[in-house]
Amino acid sequence: MKKINYVLIALLLFSALLFFYQLGAPSVWDNDEGQLLGSSVEMLKSGEFLTPHLNSEVYFHKPPFMAWLTSIVFWLFGFSEFAGRSWAAVCGVGGVYVTYLFGKKLYSERVGLLSALVLATSGLYFALSRMALVDIMLCFFITLSLYLFYSGYKEPEKSGWFYGSYASMALGTMTKGPLGLVIPAISILIFLMLEKRLDFIFKMRPLKGLLIYLLIASPWFIIETIRQGTYFIDIIFGLYLFNIYTKPLQQHPGPVYYYLIIVLLTMLPWSGFLISALFKKPQGLLLSWAGIMFLIFSTAATKVPGYILPAFPALALITGKYLNDVLEGKNRKTFFAGLLFAGVLVLLLIIAGNYISIPAEYLGALATLKILLYFMLAGALLALVFQFIRPLYSIYAWAGILVVFFLALVTVFLPLAEGQKYTKDFARKIDGAKQVGYYQTWLPPSFIYYLNAGNYPVVVKLIKDKRELRTYMRQNEKVYCLTADMEAKRFNYPLAMNKAGYALISNKVK
Repeated sequence: MKKINYVLIALLLFSALLFFYQLGAPSVWDNDEGQLLGSSVEMLKSGEFLTPHLNSEVYFHKPPFMAWLTSIVFWLFGFSEFAGRSWAAVCGVGGVYVTYLFGKKLYSERVGLLSALVLATSGLYFALSRMALVDIMLCFFITLSLYLFYSGYKEPEKSGWFYGSYASMALGTMTKGPLGLVIPAISILIFLMLEKRLDFIFKMRPLKGLLIYLLIASPWFIIETIRQGTYFIDIIFGLYLFNIYTKPLQQHPGPVYYYLIIVLLTMLPWSGFLISALFKKPQGLLLSWAGIMFLIFSTAATKVPGYILPAFPALALITGKYLNDVLEGKNRKTFFAGLLFAGVLVLLLIIAGNYISIPAEYLGALATLKILLYFMLAGALLALVFQFIRPLYSIYAWAGILVVFFLALVTVFLPLAEGQKYTKDFARKIDGAKQVGYYQTWLPPSFIYYLNAGNYPVVVKLIKDKRELRTYMRQNEKVYCLTADMEAKRFNYPLAMNKAGYALISNKVK
């Protein structure tokens, strides 16, 4: 009888607590979360599951796999923030489990547990496991595909490992496009080159693998190419794949070292140990995996924190191996340096907060964040003390600090942000309108989601000038228009609601 791994069960329950606790409390974030949830609602209510739509227009920002899954959850449990984000949290826990399996296969049981702990308590991974974005699902499928490949590498006589890897790449492609194939495929190729085993490719059943991949990934792309023609190709491959390298999309620029900063900050305190671990000759597959991620996205003109997320399991595994070596009595000096690095970085963040100039409405949130950072600093000092007693206590101390920090963010900090989010309240105010306008402002995708979650279809139209606004507001039926507070004051239309610098005006208010 197989022994029950209570430590692993506790770790997975701990991860589930982090990712599911208060998951539905924040209203929908813009842009990407609102886009995914909005398209999922329209998919379910219209019955058009092949061609995604947002605001009744064709929407090819991402392939539809996660939207399909989300629409199923909406169908089963109704429209809610918790339901919409549930797949992200599931993938978050799944990624922690696969990372444990990977570390166990590469090294040992304890390395797997330490690596999974590092991943679960990394800030970026925590945040994206709580948001309805495709990045966490892509991260899961890339990690799973590489784990299955490595399992096949160790047991090449079992072809099922490779077939599972190809299927995972296909599902990754259906989640966020060709990156689901490109990242694991190049990582594997570089690894085999490092191992001087390029001949191993022929043992991976590449022809059958290609067939599996195409059977899963290609039908939707073929159908939409037939349906939409060059428009589909230009959007899903041109705009959202190749164009990110030529110009910053959606005002997301960044220097070439952008993702180094992201990793240092969002892997605290583990990033301090990662630096030392990278000098200890990491395993070739992990190094090629993380390296190709940094190469692909650091050279792109568009920089978004979530892009680098699929590198985090590899970085966690590298760090987990280093921490295991520390527990075996190695690297004690660099371990102390890593703890010190984390404490100093937290202190620098606190100091930087004193020089940040932000609008008055955000000062309360900044003050709360500073208090939480002071708590982290106290924890860093505690971890430094514990390492003189036993390094394992320092690891436990930091893990505990991070849990309290993350849960405090969810419980205390995020509710403060709701005061600056207006779309849910505005959508609730609109009662029965079939059409809503927006004038001299942008159209938040979360607004589309909340409108259509209650009453489908609600078409939100752009009003270009004052003349068009007057014509729109003179309709016999009740209509609403979203605009900025300053714009609303220039007209003599009744104010239905205003919040966070935005206003909802109407031609008739009860």
